[in-house]
Order: sequence, then structure tokens, then C-alpha cells
Amino acid sequence: MGFIGAGLIATRAAQADDTLNFVALDHIEISVPDAAKSAAFYARVFGGPIWKNNKTPRRYVKFGPRYIAIEQGREPFGVDHFSAGIQDFQVAAIHSYLTQRGIAYKDYPSGKDLSVTDPDGIHLQLSADFTWGPMEGATASPEPVEITSQPIFQPTGLDHILLNVSDPEKSAAFYEKILGPVSQRNNNRIWFQVGRSRVGLLKVPAGQKPGVNHFCVAASSFEYPVVTKKLATAGAHVETPEVADTPEFRDPNGLLVQVVTPKS
Repeated sequence: MGFIGAGLIATRAAQADDTLNFVALDHIEISVPDAAKSAAFYARVFGGPIWKNNKTPRRYVKFGPRYIAIEQGREPFGVDHFSAGIQDFQVAAIHSYLTQRGIAYKDYPSGKDLSVTDPDGIHLQLSADFTWGPMEGATASPEPVEITSQPIFQPTGLDHILLNVSDPEKSAAFYEKILGPVSQRNNNRIWFQVGRSRVGLLKVPAGQKPGVNHFCVAASSFEYPVVTKKLATAGAHVETPEVADTPEFRDPNGLLVQVVTPKS
């Protein structure tokens, strides 16, 4: 039995040497001054549910099958990292995959996932897909929250994340080693397909810094005038959208969020 198990791991490692089987962006993690307030805001917008870490103030708010993790008090505030979910995830195989490509990595204390850091210091976590599921009980528990109105959006997942990078071509060369070839170049952006999601690179706009420009939530169809009014009432600062009828808003901590309805 031991030889069969070792052979299976070796086979999966060999497969990982060719490509990683990404399913979608699994989650976004942000750090804020008050995790409870931030979670309540995202629950008003996207419905939740809200779960609380059993040992810390950290909260989690579900976006369809994906989620946002909200850390409290860890500076700098903002997006800490984004995570890509991999089908048939095996840590040993991912170690081999990254080592062969000269990509440094850091294992998380749990030993179940790991992270890499791009040329601008942006953190990408590589993990199993649908990490929300294993959190139940051991890591986090549902937090009773009184919801007084229907959520503004019905989320279906994470559509994309756009990164501000200092040297797009240098960053593209880095991400190609992990995510595979560039899938599209348009509007001064370089895109990678990550399963059902995307990761985009943008030259740092004037007045901004390297890091996350925005993350985008996929949602069921909505009426733009209706949802933008509701967003303002919920405490969001509605921005002028780059794409017509595509809501963009800043949360109470200034993080930029976009919402789209994916084309069928």
C-alpha cells in the first residue's frame, strides 16, 4: 500500500510539473482596523453568511462559493493576499513545480498551503480549491448577525483581481511561471486565466502604489441604477465606473471593489 501511495504522489507531482489545474480564485484576504464592522458591511452588500475565527477576531464573508477573509489590526491595512484554488492540490507536488521554475515559496504554518511573493511584494497563496468548507468547526463558526434587508448583490464567485505593478513585463514573466501563458492583452492590462477567474496586471497609475488595484465579484444580473443607490445607503462610496453599468465602489476602509455579471 505504501508503494501505491508513493507512486500516486509521484504521478501527481509529474502532472504538476506540466501545469497547475486552477479552478478559480478561492478567496481574498484583507486587513482592517475593525473586522466585525467590515464583515457587516460586506454582508449587507453580498449577503454572507459571516463566520468568525474560533480564536481570533478574524471574520469570513462568503461570496457564493468563494469568500473574503478579514483580518483585524495587522498593518499595513488593505489587501494582504489573494488565493488561487487548485484541483487535486498536493503540497509536495507544488513544491516541486515551483522549485523547478526558480520560484521561492513559504509554507503556511498549517502545512496545507503556501504563498509566493511577486516582484512588487504582492502575495499569492496557492491552496486547495474551496477552502471555505474545511473551516467549519475546527477553524471558524457561524456568527449570528441580524440582517435587516436583502443583500444588494447575489454573488456567484470571484471574477478577477487587478494588480498595480511597477514593471508589467517583469511581473508577467513571473506569473507565467505559475499561472501559465498570458491569456489576453488589452486596455494596458496583461491577463492570466486562473480557472474560472482571472488575474490582471496594470502599470501603477499615477498617484498609486504597487499592490491590489481592485478585486471583482461576479454576481447574478442586476440593475445598475438600483444597486448604486443601495450601495450608497449601505455605506459604500460609489465610483465612476470604468466600464458602463459595471458598479465600482470603495468599502468604508477605502478598498476598491467591482461587480460584474459574467457573460454566459
